[in-house]
Amino acid sequence: MMKSIFLAVIIGMVAAWVPSTAAEELELTLGGRVQSDLHFRLQEKMVGDYYAEQRLTEGVVRNENYLKISLDANFGRFRAVADVDLVWTGMADSVLELGALSQRAAIDPYYLQTHALYLEVVDFLIEGLDLRVGQQLVLWGKADQFNPTNNLNAADVEDVLLFGEQIANFMIRADWVLGTDWTLSGVLVPVFKPAQLPRSGALALAAVDRIPFAEESLRYRVHFENTMTGAALYPTAVDQVRAHLPARTVENMPFSFRLAGTILTQDVAFSYYRGRHDFPQPISNHARQEVFAEPLCRPGDPADCIDGLLLTDVTLAYPRMQVLGFNMAGEIPLDWLAKSMHGLGYRLEVGVYLPERVELSVHQEEIIIAGLPQPAGEYDYRLGSDAQGNPIRPTIISDSPFAKWTLGLDYTLGTHWMINLMWVHGLSDEFGAGDFLNEGFVVRSGQVPLEGSPFDCFFADFDMSDPANSAINAASSCGRQNAVEILRPSLGDYLVLGIDFHFADDKALLRLFSIFDISGTYRTYFDAEAGTRVRKYLSLFGDGFSMIVYPELVYNFGNGLELSAGALLQFGKNYSKFGDPAAGGSLFWTRARFYF
Repeated sequence: MMKSIFLAVIIGMVAAWVPSTAAEELELTLGGRVQSDLHFRLQEKMVGDYYAEQRLTEGVVRNENYLKISLDANFGRFRAVADVDLVWTGMADSVLELGALSQRAAIDPYYLQTHALYLEVVDFLIEGLDLRVGQQLVLWGKADQFNPTNNLNAADVEDVLLFGEQIANFMIRADWVLGTDWTLSGVLVPVFKPAQLPRSGALALAAVDRIPFAEESLRYRVHFENTMTGAALYPTAVDQVRAHLPARTVENMPFSFRLAGTILTQDVAFSYYRGRHDFPQPISNHARQEVFAEPLCRPGDPADCIDGLLLTDVTLAYPRMQVLGFNMAGEIPLDWLAKSMHGLGYRLEVGVYLPERVELSVHQEEIIIAGLPQPAGEYDYRLGSDAQGNPIRPTIISDSPFAKWTLGLDYTLGTHWMINLMWVHGLSDEFGAGDFLNEGFVVRSGQVPLEGSPFDCFFADFDMSDPANSAINAASSCGRQNAVEILRPSLGDYLVLGIDFHFADDKALLRLFSIFDISGTYRTYFDAEAGTRVRKYLSLFGDGFSMIVYPELVYNFGNGLELSAGALLQFGKNYSKFGDPAAGGSLFWTRARFYF
């Protein structure tokens, strides 16, 4: 089938070339820029204890030089576009083999990034039908930087400063103009491409207390078991994490359709996408025991030691989904209030997501803790059985529909000020039902505090005549009574405010951009007096506070030279959205650009 599609495209493009006349001339436009970026992390970030520590140190984290080349070639109805960055990262690995010191690529590493590399034909076969084939970006969302309907291209969050960036991918795109106001578009993506994660992303899975199960009773039990094994000198740590990309089959090819046009001078668009979420989700855990030949002790404290580790290997995958999209943008006139008032710009972008259910399987090798063996095999979830008698596995992502949206307003004050205000519901890395409309949470932190002798209830309920079942029942009961979790909705809500001030004859720009997490954070625990678990709200201006502040100063010297500097300041506790070590911490940065 795919061979037939590609053959038809090639034949069509050749056929479309035939009517070209000799009078047509080739037009070439060449441009680009040279850019230097320097990022400096202002604070150290760490996840894990001494036996499984992952650390982001303060200091230089990015020292890169870019050479961008852009080429646009037009020949009648035909066009070829190339937009390529050659990037020197400027920093070698901190530890190199002696032989690598003689290799230039190891000392001075670089990479190539392609933003566009495609061919386009106008009036392909019939008038009004345009075809574009090759590496490209298809950005249909109307909102500013936060786009829940831009699902064809994967998110590029490798550089945290580049909000809303996406990765180009090979696509076949067709646009058919319908009348004067409407266009019907279709895109096929032969090979799914995942999101480009930040260099700090590895820390996201290192926090073993962020148990991803939706089932609360199972989470409490696992929190308790992890605390017990840690007390028995075998704490849990994540070892290997592997992401499995979908097979390159026709069934796994993402595609999308869009109908876009104008209604009463307002831009509107309706879209449909079928493919996969580009951020991976865990689908399996495999645990094994590592016994040390000698105890491993905390540096500086020989009394605090462990005898080994319970190592977990995690497998990730990309869940299927369908997305129904709606975009609307335009301007609301305000001259009826005062003749001098500009119009109020607005942007609305909504994506209704229809995900497939994702479940997690947990297996282990034989494990012996405190002389008690635990047999190899699949974990006993105690969640019941399906119609075929198979055990029901814990839910990571339910198949319940959910929505993400961005509602933005922008207004220009005079010739110097621009204000942008947005309500963003669900960031690109957030996935699954759970918000103020339909309750659902993710675990940001979980533990069983050792104060108060939490293990007393376990040994009081433990029955040596049936150790396996007794241990599960006791851990479940004790976990419910002792586990403490920090939760936030699966889909967050964010208040985004941007202010631009242009001055010095428009040569200078001072920008202040902020994101305030208004999702709500909760602490859950067992209330002995009430005899049940309770949920306590953490103040947005206290323990639930989380925010980004992004000041930037840009000066254009003319003749292509532009210098800028700024900071990305991330506030909040480690369990918060922006205080999370996986977010990379606060940065100071400088940038120099020369356009040609």
